[in-house]
Amino acid sequence: MVDMSSRPTPATPQEQADIETLSAIMGGNLDEYHALTLLRKHNNNLEKAASALLEGDTGAEDPMYADLPRLEPINAPVIGPGPRTPPPSRPEKGVIDLTKDDDDELARALRASLEDHTTRFGPSERAPDPNWAVVPSNVEASAPAGMSQDDQAMSQAIEASLSYTISEDVYHELPLEQRVRQGDTPVALRPTLPSETHAALILHGLFFVPQFKHTIAHWLPLLEPGTSEMEAPTTGTAYQAWSLLETYTHMDYVRMTELTADAPLRAFAAECWSSPAERPGDVSARFYEKLVYAIENVLQYNNINNPERKQRRLMELQYGEHNADPDDINTHNLSVVRVNVRSSPESNDLLSALSAEFAPPDTLKNKATAKRHVIVEPSEVIAFELIRDATPPSYDATLGRKSERSLFKYPKSLYLDQFMQESFDLANEKRMAQRGLLDGIKELEARKKNLLHFNDKDTLADLRSCLYYYENVAESKDDPKRAEEIKANKAKLSQIIEKIEEDVRSIDTAIAKARDEAQGILDCPELQKHRYDLRVVLVHDGLYGRSHLYSYVKQKGKWWKTVDYAVTEVSEETVLTDSTGLHLAAGPYFLIYSRALPQEEEVAPAEWPVDIKNNVKHNNQALFSHLPPEVLSRVVDPNSPPSSPVIPPTPSEYTISSDIVEPSESRGEPMDTTD
Repeated sequence: MVDMSSRPTPATPQEQADIETLSAIMGGNLDEYHALTLLRKHNNNLEKAASALLEGDTGAEDPMYADLPRLEPINAPVIGPGPRTPPPSRPEKGVIDLTKDDDDELARALRASLEDHTTRFGPSERAPDPNWAVVPSNVEASAPAGMSQDDQAMSQAIEASLSYTISEDVYHELPLEQRVRQGDTPVALRPTLPSETHAALILHGLFFVPQFKHTIAHWLPLLEPGTSEMEAPTTGTAYQAWSLLETYTHMDYVRMTELTADAPLRAFAAECWSSPAERPGDVSARFYEKLVYAIENVLQYNNINNPERKQRRLMELQYGEHNADPDDINTHNLSVVRVNVRSSPESNDLLSALSAEFAPPDTLKNKATAKRHVIVEPSEVIAFELIRDATPPSYDATLGRKSERSLFKYPKSLYLDQFMQESFDLANEKRMAQRGLLDGIKELEARKKNLLHFNDKDTLADLRSCLYYYENVAESKDDPKRAEEIKANKAKLSQIIEKIEEDVRSIDTAIAKARDEAQGILDCPELQKHRYDLRVVLVHDGLYGRSHLYSYVKQKGKWWKTVDYAVTEVSEETVLTDSTGLHLAAGPYFLIYSRALPQEEEVAPAEWPVDIKNNVKHNNQALFSHLPPEVLSRVVDPNSPPSSPVIPPTPSEYTISSDIVEPSESRGEPMDTTD
């Protein structure tokens, strides 16, 4: 027996007219009972009821979000195919006639607008797509048809690698008169072997890290037992540190544009980058770790200025799993932090990558049981190897083509507080709040997608196409009733479109607000005590050879790019946004940061040993003596004269085909300078 108490009261004449309109929108598939329920649910507001109907609410149940509609449940029947190209002001022969005299014209127009047709009424509103071009913008005109920029770049890399001959990549020297240093332009540090370029760039870059340079300048080895004067070491880690001391003194005072890096590379037994298939970041990281071990060891155990053998965390941070008892934590030393370059543009940056390594999302909820890595003691210098997946980007069905690789972002300054043991509780609390905001953003984006798309079609654009039909195609043929129907349908569609647009604007505003809050939630004074500034960026263009690795270094507020022997000034924006090698799974591969310093400390000159400085100054005088008069007249030497008398010169075993001579004091042998 039917419970008549649950049946609604009969519809009024106005309600009956509105019910017919709602039923027409659904192509006659909405029964009178549900239409009346839906109408009364929205206080007899036909606009709201129609909007809710298109959003999936048929009156059968109460949707979860009445004010944020969804379009997936629309089940309007599909009519046959037909052209939907923008028609002229008067329909031509062949255009489907939607002006026939049946009563559900609006429903048929709506159904037509939602069909999976390749064209529609009205001008296109899609964003420009490079694939529509006669020659797509991401494919060069000379490329084979259909080859993307990624594929073309990879093809070029393979071709270049196959044609590369290492014996042809020789060490070239500029004429002597072109190798005179101009002003404060940094000196290039070059290896004879192209396979050692990665290591030379590491040595070169560390010179521009203030903490490292000043530490090396301040270091001297302990006196050998039974001796009263310091002698240059010839073995062990002290010999390696001494080779840097000599090299860096030359980089500061020499008046040449380039130096050979062979002596320090031999001292550290640099590993070769011997194959195009090997990532230069991997071999660079191994060399850097070897260098860090030697320097940290010698600073603690063979340092005349550290007789107490105190440990100094210059380049090795200490990390471990978070523990409520900091005295019971199992710690490890780390000199290179390896981070994975992500494919998603939203997480393809250094801070997001570090968060994924140190604070994965699944460790945030329960801080009591979370096994998460934290920095126990930071170092003054920290290096990052950027590891890229060489796999080409996947095919994106929504775009109809392969997705492009996105640029990896790294900041000019970053704070490590959020990854440190001392800030664990506060950072965890902030991250949980951030995670909630990000989850909320995903929900809002899903709602917006449901609102604007149905079966991969742009619903709003289709509704506008339908409106375009009534505004530009439908004709009354001097029938007043027909003219009134057209006018009413235009008004209804306009109201629906306006409601959807208003909801979209509201969602966009909420997303922008939540995103700004999420991005800045960790930017609080309590988590900004340990600031690190970018000092060095090493870049790989994707190919193999001497000139395919280069560096950016910062000196006295200016950024300089070094490619082999060429050193040029660049903007900070260039350093932070270099996209070279992007489509070859290459690009920036090694970053070096160090603690932020006051300006006066950053630019303070290093106090190098006097004897080595004198050697360099004598080398400069020898260089000047070999220059043509017209070149010598333009040379400016900012160095003071040597503080020791000139010593009879002896040839240098470290110069490459050198005619310049230099004195030998510091090691009982000549110094290392190219000429």
